Amino acid sequence: MSYRPPVEDMAFLLHEVVGIERLYAAFGMDRDVVGAVLDGGARLATEVLSPLNPVADAEGCRVENGRVRTPEGYAEAWKHYVDGGWPGLSLPADHGGQGMPLILQAAFAEMSNAACPAFSMMPCSTRAAATALIAAGDGWMKETVVPKLAGGAWSGTISMTEAGAGSDVGRDATRAEPLGDGRYALTGEKIFISYGDHDLTEQIIHLVIARVAGAPEGIKGLSLFMAPSREIGADGSPGVANGVSLVRIERKMGLHGSPTCALSFDSATGFLIGEEGRGINNIFYMVNTMRLEVAAQGPAVAGAGLRAAVGYAGERAQFGAPIGEHPDVRRMLMTMKAWTEGLRALVFEAALCLDISRTDPDEDERGQALDMAEWLLPICKAAGSERGQQVANLAIQVHGGHGYITETGVEQYVRDARVTSIYEGTTGIQAIDTLTRKLARDDGRRYRVFIDRVRADLDGCAGRDGIAPIHQALANGVATLEDCTARIGPMLAETPRDALAGATAYQELCATVAVGWMWLRQAATGNEAKIATATFFARHMMPDCEPLAAKALLGSDDLYALPLDDLAPR
Repeated sequence: MSYRPPVEDMAFLLHEVVGIERLYAAFGMDRDVVGAVLDGGARLATEVLSPLNPVADAEGCRVENGRVRTPEGYAEAWKHYVDGGWPGLSLPADHGGQGMPLILQAAFAEMSNAACPAFSMMPCSTRAAATALIAAGDGWMKETVVPKLAGGAWSGTISMTEAGAGSDVGRDATRAEPLGDGRYALTGEKIFISYGDHDLTEQIIHLVIARVAGAPEGIKGLSLFMAPSREIGADGSPGVANGVSLVRIERKMGLHGSPTCALSFDSATGFLIGEEGRGINNIFYMVNTMRLEVAAQGPAVAGAGLRAAVGYAGERAQFGAPIGEHPDVRRMLMTMKAWTEGLRALVFEAALCLDISRTDPDEDERGQALDMAEWLLPICKAAGSERGQQVANLAIQVHGGHGYITETGVEQYVRDARVTSIYEGTTGIQAIDTLTRKLARDDGRRYRVFIDRVRADLDGCAGRDGIAPIHQALANGVATLEDCTARIGPMLAETPRDALAGATAYQELCATVAVGWMWLRQAATGNEAKIATATFFARHMMPDCEPLAAKALLGSDDLYALPLDDLAPR
């Protein structure tokens, strides 16, 4: 199934809604540069990546002589990707990247992940690894390693997860023994490592969480290391193998073209990144990068599913008319469109805030932008992944029985999207983060920056023609969120289990309001199609705010009414 990126909608959002021109001076770009990036990314997605998607899904990855072999066509596609400068699109120019803003990276990430998400996993983790090295690595890492990552000659992984730890990273058992010359010997096993081994680059740089001998238990004892798959020579070239070996590649539900590896580190040479005991702090340098990318995967798969569903609904006739003319199918298509385009705008907004937080000359503006980004990112990640799956499922439903079989291609969207609400922090973890870190800390400053911005746009849009439904629905949603927030905050302090029981519902409430905010801004441009979709969102999605708030405040008694053993049928 051919994928065609929504370049027109992306350009509309960037220029008319989010306001990318605010970044022009800082990044030395203009409207023509933005257009060139969008058009170039669209060509790569359409002509190179999209044809790979069904091939990679059917063929998958395999192990030959202890090494991973990627699907046919990947090597040629990676060459196209590298030749276009895409691996380092948003990495600094003085480190070998293209120096473009994260908001353009987010737009390109949506295109590439919609076209072939399995292929696009590797450049995502590579950019994240480069970001961490730029922030916390030694000078030689920045000079020798980062340009190789940014240029696509080398790739990177994030090697955190262990079988006995999972999200509880503090239980990681990989050991790091000092060798006395600034190097460490890393020993342990990591799992769920995307592109932990492959045949596309000559060197793989693993960023590994490990515990130095004698360090305290828990996350405070963890450090971050760089372990290349092959020793790095004095001239920067790859040398002999470095004690990193493939244990297996996982057989999994989706993303068949992405090798998910278990790796063994057997006294592998590692180099400390930053200071000992600050591994989690240094990992957080790339959390925003990873969350933004996974957030973009939501509207990516949703947009691909929407395009396929609209095409099929216009061609498939039933009961004397194309099925797209029947009310229930139209309901599904409008639902898909409302979430897809609303989430796309929200991801762009979060990316813009990150860019402003790094480049704006005004310190207060940078601080507020960072607060806004930190509030939005867990919401974008959770809502993007959950609604992306919902839209992909609706794409199957629109296709009916034809959607359930492999031939049409839409069932792959569901399989590939399913993991997005699991990796890089599950939906539940994102909800807990929103509640315990973003809301509870600093007197709720991040939340207040968000809600004040929404209120300002409500005030600025009051009385405009055609937008009364979304304006009123969003005002009601804000009032509901404010009341819920005022009540769940004290609950978190006094009875934290009760508050955490409602964390996911609270975050979904925040996401509904945030996407409603995006629809207000899109409708305020006067675009008729946007006004119509905003009205649909106002009438069909915004009413969910009140029941979500009620669920967020229910407490935990119902969850623990039965002993754990009684939950399974007997």
